[in-house]
Amino acid sequence: MKARRVKGIDPEAPLRSGAGRIVRARVEELCSFAEEALEPSAAIAQHDMRIAAKRLRYVLEITGGCFGEEAEAARRAARELQGVLGDIHDCDVMLPRAGRIESLATMLRTRRELLFQRFSDLWGAEVGKGTWAALERRL
Repeated sequence: MKARRVKGIDPEAPLRSGAGRIVRARVEELCSFAEEALEPSAAIAQHDMRIAAKRLRYVLEITGGCFGEEAEAARRAARELQGVLGDIHDCDVMLPRAGRIESLATMLRTRRELLFQRFSDLWGAEVGKGTWAALERRL
């Protein structure tokens, strides 16, 4: 998945201004995948959401100091989302490779179901806490 371009960044402007535009674009990108990714079988949207979480996390690691506690909370949430979505992706990659080893395939399917529930709960908790909205207000 290719990152969305961020327009209107002035290299002469203060860091907070340009960073705010980038962070806002990355939050919007992350949230744009949520509806589809919350479908259990939406492996592609889940993978794309993982990449979006990674991009948001990394930009917050560099610029989070400009945006206070809200940025730190969002960075932690993005890191956790990236991790659980990465684990789901690992199951998706390994399942076709399990071949006729039914016990392995069963274990991978079960693990994926548990991870998906964890992802769904995590996303719901962060939306419920207002993590993304708080960050956007801070920008």
